Order: sequence, then C-alpha cells, then structure tokens
Amino acid sequence: MKRTVLIVMVLFGAISFANAQSVGDLTKAASKASQTAVPSFDVASISNQVMGLLNPKLKLTDAQKPIVNSLVNETLNKKKSILPTMATDKAGYTSKMTANRESFLTKMKKNITPTQFSALTSLLPKSASSASALAQMLY
Repeated sequence: MKRTVLIVMVLFGAISFANAQSVGDLTKAASKASQTAVPSFDVASISNQVMGLLNPKLKLTDAQKPIVNSLVNETLNKKKSILPTMATDKAGYTSKMTANRESFLTKMKKNITPTQFSALTSLLPKSASSASALAQMLY
C-alpha cells in the first residue's frame, strides 16, 4: 500500500514538473513571438543608407552633409517614436507620418539648393511599397 502511494506521488510529481516546464516553454515562445512581431527599426543603419543615397545624388557640399544627416536622423527618430502606433491606430500613424514627411521636406528645402531639391523630389518614393531606404524613412 505504501509502495502504491509512493508510486502515485512520484507520477503526480513528474506530471506536475512536465506541465510546469511546458508552461515555461509556452511563456518563452509567446515572449519571443511578441518580440518578433514588432519589427526592429535601426535608425543608424537606415540613416547610413539614406545618406549613402542622398550624398551622391544631390551632390551635397561638405557644409550640407552634417545638416542633412541631422535632418535624416531627426526624421528617423520621430518615426521610431510613432512606429508603435502603427498596429493600434493606423489612421493616427498615417497622419503623424505625413506630418513628419512634410516637415522633413520643408527643412530640406531650406538647407539645399533648388536644383538639389528638384533632384530630391525625383528620388522620393510615391508610397510605402517601395523598398528604398527613403521609403523606410518616410512611410
């Protein structure tokens, strides 16, 4: 009788331990899934890509490079702060990104020549479907 009770207790303990492990695995899996659901947004990497595109296309002067780089980083950091609302408030996200895009263009217009600005507008993607670094920044 004691042996039967002992065996039942060991089995019960083993089952409880296995369930506790699977709950832990589920928690880890859910945590990992939530981390991958939110895309990472690497400001420095995208900034380097955008500057790599803008610098030769706009023929930026040495005086313009730090100003344009600052504007690009400012725009990307604003987008990074707006990005979490993309899933919860699509209309709000779109509105804020439109304002962010317009702010970038207004500031750029003040800091580059009309010829450079014309070249910039020809580079701008028309929608977020473009895979360019400018689309990542502006949409």
